[in-house]
Amino acid sequence: MELATYTNLIKHLPFEEQSFETKRGTWNREDYKGYEIFDQYIQDTFKGCTNVSISRSDLFHAAKGNFSNAVFSIILWGYPRNMRGNSFQGVLENTNGLEQMIQLMQNLTVQEFENINKSLKGTGIGLSTLTKILYFFAITLNGYRCLILDRRIINVLQSGKFSELVSLQPINEFNKDKYYLNYLKIMAEIAKANGYAVDQLELFIFMFGNSLKPVDSLKIAGGIHKINMGTSHSIKTQTK
Repeated sequence: MELATYTNLIKHLPFEEQSFETKRGTWNREDYKGYEIFDQYIQDTFKGCTNVSISRSDLFHAAKGNFSNAVFSIILWGYPRNMRGNSFQGVLENTNGLEQMIQLMQNLTVQEFENINKSLKGTGIGLSTLTKILYFFAITLNGYRCLILDRRIINVLQSGKFSELVSLQPINEFNKDKYYLNYLKIMAEIAKANGYAVDQLELFIFMFGNSLKPVDSLKIAGGIHKINMGTSHSIKTQTK
């Protein structure tokens, strides 16, 4: 498959409007009650409501204000059902340190990026969370806009489904840090060549990357491509 096939669709994706809804009860854990800044953030954000919807546009705006509140909003958007295990408590404990590392660095070098990654090991702030924060704060790495790289996108890259991204197929949970810059470079080049925003390309991969199958892959008219026990075959449909 080629991304070029979907150029018109990608160009019309309203990436700034992509939003997720989260419930206040999701963030009312006993473990979080000792963090007054987060408690105040929850009160100000939900304002007595039981749920709130947050969009990418909201987050770009939030990133221009209070750092901690912006990070909290990014987490609520990126993990509307909360993070795994005690990961969010790690975010609460390391927000100040993260601010010191990031706010003075608008254009990261590879070495600075590696240093940030190393310093965050064991804090609950993995690459998926870090890249969300870098993206919304408009940080660049070697001149390339930082983009979100999470498990869902990695799965698409590993599949080798799109020919333009095949060089990223070896990416996995153990080497994803090393592939991040190349991911940014390739995504930027594809977006520029096709005349759409790199944000739109990233959203397309997130939304459609695992759910597209070209019609001509069926090889038959009116066929259904069926996967069963590791084997793949097509089933012909009856026509009247």
